[in-house]
Order: sequence, then C-alpha cells, then structure tokens
Amino acid sequence: MTKVLIFAVALIGAQAFAQAINPNCLPGTTVKTKLVTHYMIPLLDSYDKKICDEVEGTCIYNKDKTQYLHNVGYTDVTLADAHCKNGWGNQHNCLHPCRVLAASMKYHQYGQIVFLKELVGQKCGNLQRDGFELVHDGYMVVLDTGSPVDFNATGRFDFFWGRCQNQKSGVCFEGAEPISDSLTNSDYCTVWDPSHPTTNQDVKDAFVKQVQSEDRERGDTGAADDFSL
Repeated sequence: MTKVLIFAVALIGAQAFAQAINPNCLPGTTVKTKLVTHYMIPLLDSYDKKICDEVEGTCIYNKDKTQYLHNVGYTDVTLADAHCKNGWGNQHNCLHPCRVLAASMKYHQYGQIVFLKELVGQKCGNLQRDGFELVHDGYMVVLDTGSPVDFNATGRFDFFWGRCQNQKSGVCFEGAEPISDSLTNSDYCTVWDPSHPTTNQDVKDAFVKQVQSEDRERGDTGAADDFSL
C-alpha cells in the first residue's frame, strides 16, 4: 500500500501552523539563498564508476539480481543489509531524503535547521516507485558538505533528493530539478542553531521526531535510530 508523508503545516501542536507560514527565525538570519543544486542516489542496472564515485559519491546498483548500496569510502553492502539505506553523509551520519542540505561548514554549522519559504507545498519523492512522497513543510537540516570550490558562500546549498532512476549528468528528472531551481535566490532563515541549542528547542525536537518518522515509513530504521541533533 502506498503512503504519502505529509508534514506541510504542523511541527508542534497548535502553534505549528503559524510557524509553517511564519517560522520562528533566529534574529538576523533571514536572507536569500545563492545557487541551490541537488544531489541524489542514482538507481542503476549495474555499477558505474563515473556516476557512483565521481558524480554523486553513492549509488544503488544491481548485481546478480540483488541491489547493492555503494558509498565512496565504505564497503559495498546489499541494500537489505545497509545500516543507512539512503547513503552516508560526511560525518559518518545517515542521510535523509528530502530533508538534508549539503553546505560549506565554513559558512554553516552541521545540524543547523533552516526554513526555505519556496519549498513549502512542493512534493519530494517518487510515490509510484517507492511508495512514499513528502509534501514539504520547508524545513531542512545541514548534514552534509560539498567541495569548497563550489560551496563557497552562505546560502549555497545542495538539496538531497534521495533515490532517482531517471537521471543524467548529475541531474534528477523525477522532480528534483524544479525544486532546486525554485530555491535558488529565494528567502530562507535559520530556525535552530547548534551554537544556541536552547532557542527554539521545541522546534528542533519536533523536527527530529518528524524526520525519524519519515525514515521509518521508508524502512530506513538505522537512519531513524541514529538521527539526533
């Protein structure tokens, strides 16, 4: 049975609707993004070094009628046995489709939760193939990093789409491109920052629980169990 994951208007009880429209931005953090791109886990018929290692750094490929997860720096494992079923981030952390941003750690902090206004209401995921789809609430977390050559400014983000079969040259044609395009030069703010952990702690705690719930819906229990901020 297919499931649609919806978290578009609620974070915590009655006050969440207002937050989803007017988030509790930390003072002075409401700015415009720079270029926003996207990255993914390509779904391949067989291992392809260029796609898996050079373009994305990860992939899911078939071998002997079995799916394997490949992640640069890790040993390939069957997808069924993978602890993080959607790949690893740069700090030995599981990645969460539709929720993770990669950014420069010079300009952003690992674990920052940001709100991107143009993301609200957009759909992320392949419902027909994977059985789930997220109607987005606009909240994302910085849990990965990119090349300092490309990620060289505040607001320069890479949006983690998740799995993608219809892809070419680093572009996912299953809905990721319109999202990254719409987020470029758009309004965003920080709603929780590790350097001020008690400010908006309720928002942070609700976000963590929501991402864990989404991971479990996908069958990615390792990612759900590990995720904390």
